Amino acid sequence: MKLAKSIAAAGVAAMMVFTLGTFTGCNANEENEEVIRNSITEEFEPYKNHDSSIINQIQSENAVALATIGIDGKEYAEALLNGFDYSIEDVTVDGKNASVTMIITQKDIDEDEAEAIMTGLAEDPEFVNMSMDERKALISEKIFEYINSVEAAPQDPVTIDFVMNGNTWELTDDSELRMKSLFTF
Repeated sequence: MKLAKSIAAAGVAAMMVFTLGTFTGCNANEENEEVIRNSITEEFEPYKNHDSSIINQIQSENAVALATIGIDGKEYAEALLNGFDYSIEDVTVDGKNASVTMIITQKDIDEDEAEAIMTGLAEDPEFVNMSMDERKALISEKIFEYINSVEAAPQDPVTIDFVMNGNTWELTDDSELRMKSLFTF
């Protein structure tokens, strides 16, 4: 079983372009910094708060794999998001360029460990003799034991760069790729 590498497809897509007004005057950089900070907060809070839209997104992205092994999608999403947090360490605006330094706290799910759990079960003679429902229940139990045993931890700081295009802050191409790789589950 492969665990999802990214839960943020919709969130990343929404973050790729911030339609924000350009401020002018002596406080322009400070006001743009605040607008960028607020926009990032708006995008990440649903993950932190386990909003139903994010739970539904994780469920739908993993529906086939989860159904195959009998894992409840909502419970799976909640387990993955348990402990998720973020902090915006710095926002710097320099004219039409901006950089945001963030730290994300999340579970670092090891796909090799999940594969080892599945392999161990498949090689267990008792598992082979179980009914399909019993197998699914045991797989679900073992996967949740693993996910729940992983503590959320701060990841390395990441810098996301933006450029102003008209009145819109857009992620640079490199930062767009970086955003897609931020989430480990």
